[in-house]
Amino acid sequence: MKGIIKNGFLLFAAFSLGSCNDWLDVNEDPNNPRTVPAEYVLPAAQASLAGTVGGDLAIIGGMWSQHWTQSNSANQYRNIDSYDLTPADYNIAWTELYASAINDFEDVKRQATESGNNNMLLQAIAGQTYAYLTLTDWFDKIPLSEALQVETIKTPKYDDGPAVYAELLKRLDAALALDFNNGTSTAVGSDLIWGGSSSAEQIDLWKRFVNTLKLKMYLRQTESANKTQALAAIKAMLDANTPLLEDDAAITKFVDEPNKSNPLYENNIRQLGTGTNLRLSRTLQLYLEENNDNARLAAYFAPGPTGQYGIVQGDYLTTVAVTTPSVARMLPTDPFYFFSIDEIYFILSESYLRLGNDAKAKEFYDKAVTEAYAKFNITFDAKKIAKGGVYEYPSAGNTEAKLKAIMYQKWVAMFRQGYESFWDQARTGYPEKSPVAATDQNYVPGQWTSAVNAVTPGRALPKRLPYTAASRDVNPNAPAAVPVTEKIWWMK
Repeated sequence: MKGIIKNGFLLFAAFSLGSCNDWLDVNEDPNNPRTVPAEYVLPAAQASLAGTVGGDLAIIGGMWSQHWTQSNSANQYRNIDSYDLTPADYNIAWTELYASAINDFEDVKRQATESGNNNMLLQAIAGQTYAYLTLTDWFDKIPLSEALQVETIKTPKYDDGPAVYAELLKRLDAALALDFNNGTSTAVGSDLIWGGSSSAEQIDLWKRFVNTLKLKMYLRQTESANKTQALAAIKAMLDANTPLLEDDAAITKFVDEPNKSNPLYENNIRQLGTGTNLRLSRTLQLYLEENNDNARLAAYFAPGPTGQYGIVQGDYLTTVAVTTPSVARMLPTDPFYFFSIDEIYFILSESYLRLGNDAKAKEFYDKAVTEAYAKFNITFDAKKIAKGGVYEYPSAGNTEAKLKAIMYQKWVAMFRQGYESFWDQARTGYPEKSPVAATDQNYVPGQWTSAVNAVTPGRALPKRLPYTAASRDVNPNAPAAVPVTEKIWWMK
């Protein structure tokens, strides 16, 4: 996002607080203040994080999750769709997260610690952890233990993925253990997610955010060497009825103005001057049509003149008329979700399944599917999850059948949050990779296919982003280059 949306929200937060005296001090340039109060820095950090995750990373997440594919009338994302990434392609995302989001959250942590506002400190730790988690899940090894110490450490080491997870979980636990009854843990009105809440409500919601983030982190390790410890941690959380989020954690303050709109819309439509770059993937189309789920297909994509039409994944050289393929729907005022409630219910469904509690797994699966429709204002037909319905939870099936059902529905639900379904597929193997092309008569709808123009050996699916030139060109501690097909440590 190059800091654009961050700056827009910094101004929004400043004016929404209704106190501009410090910003109008003629003895200090208001555009380049020497110090910025934490109440202004916090929303800037949150917006920077949302702008990166919900912009560039949402585009690649949706493409690699086979929700959408590159238009055959443009070339903006051909390198992504063909898995042909270079170390420079995600320099901006890397730099924005480190230099803006993570660094700004660190400033908030410092100021909150000095003032004793542990509510603000909790929010900063939660946001910074979310940013670090995003980086390590895309890149694996990242600077953490030596990060943000530029005065003494200019070339920080890269910590291994498991060590990053362990340290982040440790930080989240420390944040939850803070004293919130110290008399100085006041409400933060500039918080872009729950800024209108009282201090008690805000603290409770951010504690729930942290707990939900912890549960997701443990679940992500269930196919790794840390499986036993992760399952034990999940069990401990659920047995203790650990408070989790019960609604979306989202930014909803976007407006239809340059640099203040939803980051996916801003990146993909406004800044490019076109709304047709992202087209329906045949993978998603065939799955939804197979299950008579045309309402969801229509909510996600605007059809062409001949109706809904998806391009085979990565077949951007197809000769079909450029107006034929369906176009991904997105609006400038769409929310950005740190967590959507359907995602949370899917996390709970899988968690209970892995603990052997089938009744709870089904309960949260049904809730998740229902909420996935509500998120897009789609009327839900409960018959779909009732006995005999196309999305019925397979209670009589084995664990793999149940996991498959959860992951398929989560994949469809994570439209515009495609990085989550991309990571889930790499972690669980669902949806499965098809042994044949989507055009083959033996193709099973919903199975992922290799991009037609894939450049990877054997046309293998991608698993990660390459280490960035922004770091490798200046930091000798950066890892050696790795192919996009190399797994992250927690992947199956």
